[in-house]
Amino acid sequence: MRRRGTRCGWTSPLLLGAALAWIMACPSPSAAGSAKGLGADAATLKQALREHTLRGLDGKTMTLDALRGEVVVVNFWASWCTPCRRELARLDALNTEIARRGGRVVAISVDEEIENARRFAARQRLRMTVVHDGPQGLARTLDLGALPFTLVLDREGQVAFTTLGASEASVQGLIDRTQQLVAAHPAVAEGETR
Repeated sequence: MRRRGTRCGWTSPLLLGAALAWIMACPSPSAAGSAKGLGADAATLKQALREHTLRGLDGKTMTLDALRGEVVVVNFWASWCTPCRRELARLDALNTEIARRGGRVVAISVDEEIENARRFAARQRLRMTVVHDGPQGLARTLDLGALPFTLVLDREGQVAFTTLGASEASVQGLIDRTQQLVAAHPAVAEGETR
């Protein structure tokens, strides 16, 4: 994510207001390859999603590649981002719904300070996986232009859907696509074969 001089990534209240209006402008959901708000090319995206190590609020590390076999909603957010905060409550409910069927939401905080993410997650009683990666981590590698940005990985770890912003239409599209992916290929219980 591009950051210029201030904690929010914009240099003036006027620019911040314009940026927030743009974020909330209801961008169209898309499949990988034409994602608004994502500057990285397909090869960079694939490698970063496979290899980048994320640190949970509890200090444990993980990679998204380790979650293959699950449908994974990956949401980039920050505690200072009003649309992000609104969206996280719905994503937490989605996480609860899809967890029994082989899905999960991973919320990646791009806050400068991990304590901001911890406080927000605790105050909201978030049950989904919340990790802190800061502004120089995966968000920078993917060259995110704005928050919130969300992508959905299918059970093979391929990007199946992306969306920018937290409008009702974009969040509902994200939920609908995630539910389709979870229902289309149910998770296989340990010991079973497909």
